[in-house]
Amino acid sequence: MNNVTDSDFSQFKQFYSNFLKTINDSDLNTFKKFTCDEGRIKYVFGFSFVHDYKISTGTNFKSGESAKQLKEDGNRAFQADQFKVALELYSRAIIKQPQQSSSDKEELSVLFANRSAALYHLKEYEAALQDIQSAFDFNYPSHLHYKVYDRKSRCFLALQQLKSARGAFRQSLQALDEAKLPAEKRQKWQRDIQIMLAMLDKNKELKDASMKKPSTDKGQFKDGANKQYPHASNVVTIKEAPQLGRFAEAGNEIKPGELLLRESPHCAVLLDQYSKSHCFQCFRRPAAVYPCPQCSNVVFCSKTCLLTALESHHRYECPVLSALWQSGASVTCLMALRIITQHNLEYFLQLKPVLTNSCKNKQYKSSDYTTVYNLVNHASQRSTEDFLHRTLMAVFLLRCLQTAGYFQHQNENVIKSNEKTLTDDEKFIGGLILRHLQSLQFNSHEVSELVIKGKDKRSVFIGGAVYPTLALFNHSCNPGIVRYHKGTEVVVRAIRPIKIGEVVAENYGPIFTQVERKERQHTLRSQYWFDCKCEACEENWPILANMNPDVMRFRCDCGSTVLVPTNTSEFMIPCLSCKKHANIFKGLKVLQDTDTTFRLAKSLVEEGNHMKALLKFLELLNLLDDTLVPPFRDYHICQQEIRTCMLFCGNTYMAPT
Repeated sequence: MNNVTDSDFSQFKQFYSNFLKTINDSDLNTFKKFTCDEGRIKYVFGFSFVHDYKISTGTNFKSGESAKQLKEDGNRAFQADQFKVALELYSRAIIKQPQQSSSDKEELSVLFANRSAALYHLKEYEAALQDIQSAFDFNYPSHLHYKVYDRKSRCFLALQQLKSARGAFRQSLQALDEAKLPAEKRQKWQRDIQIMLAMLDKNKELKDASMKKPSTDKGQFKDGANKQYPHASNVVTIKEAPQLGRFAEAGNEIKPGELLLRESPHCAVLLDQYSKSHCFQCFRRPAAVYPCPQCSNVVFCSKTCLLTALESHHRYECPVLSALWQSGASVTCLMALRIITQHNLEYFLQLKPVLTNSCKNKQYKSSDYTTVYNLVNHASQRSTEDFLHRTLMAVFLLRCLQTAGYFQHQNENVIKSNEKTLTDDEKFIGGLILRHLQSLQFNSHEVSELVIKGKDKRSVFIGGAVYPTLALFNHSCNPGIVRYHKGTEVVVRAIRPIKIGEVVAENYGPIFTQVERKERQHTLRSQYWFDCKCEACEENWPILANMNPDVMRFRCDCGSTVLVPTNTSEFMIPCLSCKKHANIFKGLKVLQDTDTTFRLAKSLVEEGNHMKALLKFLELLNLLDDTLVPPFRDYHICQQEIRTCMLFCGNTYMAPT
């Protein structure tokens, strides 16, 4: 239910095409008779073309030689005061540096220390401190400790961490005992440190300033959280109807800007093109990347995120990640696999007896696999070709799991990836993957980042995720919400007033202000298998470019719309529906100030004060909503500005110009 589409499988098409050449009509008819996913998996795996298919492991290994060259290039850049270039080169060296032997780790520690120097000069003090700690973690040579302790203390000084700075200076002074320095240089270091300590000791109330950054997004539900759906606000209720399925509805009046949902994903997968710039676990863009100990495919923002990944999905995906990317499998397919790899086999075997149980009577949490398992997949509407295509992809992903040792028991030393028949456990997991490939077509979401380059701003798709609660929200071409991301977490806020009992709808891609109805209907029918009946479609609202700026749409007391020219001098306008006259004097008076408010809000945007601008745009939208009836050009332009301001609360990146 979103913008992550299940389009072509790219290079996987060739594998599928070759598979079709090995089967005949009789095979296809046999496949057609299967009614369960495990049966489909077992049957397709039985073809020799499939079970003999080899999954390659690793094509992007570590390289000490490459790391050494990158380090030398980084040193030259640093000596030339090209600190940004040095940072990039040191980072690439850190990614490539092996971590097998003690000498490998010592070399890595030196790289971290060198990069901390570049970060210090770039005023990235917190990242420099993280690198200094990493240098110690990898056994940085003790005779060089004095240097990094001194750098550590100066980072703390820059961050107003005075107490911590004093402690680091003392460590630096102590580390001089092991430094391989001539006596004169050692004495100079000692004098400089003692001067700094004397200055700090003059401050009798030495303490550390708070390093917590002020939040631009408080993220508190105004009326508390929904008890059954704790990721949603209490003003949102989840209902179910025959034609609509499960959907979100307003249980109370909702105001523009109100927080409606805040949800961490059940799983999230970063696009491969961002695997060297963003954390593979949390999707944040770090100033300094942290490496995987085995591969050079991905990076992390910290040791914490690395360990989280290694304890879950990356321990299985690491050896086959290159094969997965080279296959051309879409992010939706990789998400179907990630749902499995983030847990071990035993986790799913324990859940097996309760998977078909309904989620209706228990708390609906994104971490609960049964919420994902029970998402709609429209299996009854799928063609044989659709099932065959997805089954082959599921088997390919299953082969990757076999190759990575997912099914290997602790007492086995050999990974059995060449068997021609599947075990019961393998059939079970393969069936789950196939189920995910079906449900994610309708229930996955993109994860985005706002990229700012000069005056240009654009929302960029950086990965896919499954948000089980958000997946329950239905579509409208005139949505009531805006969603943005903080790392992988999704935040949903109202983009317009929503009345009690009104559907709280999101947008799956085509929005009426930009796309004509015919094209929207075609997209929704082909990708999501439904005909949209939203107000914008039923009334065929014009796109923004075609809205008449010379006509205002006032609301009559009878509920109908009264069309009024912008240059009117009349206050009493006849309503064609109730045959009475609507008094628009009050509305016109309100609208007199809207241009001024809009210009003020835009000036705040130009100044970079997006939070104050957001408040002004929300004030303006409420005025317009009280007076006019959508679709109205100024109303929807105001909504677009609100959406942009809200995106600044989420993932943002200031790209170099």
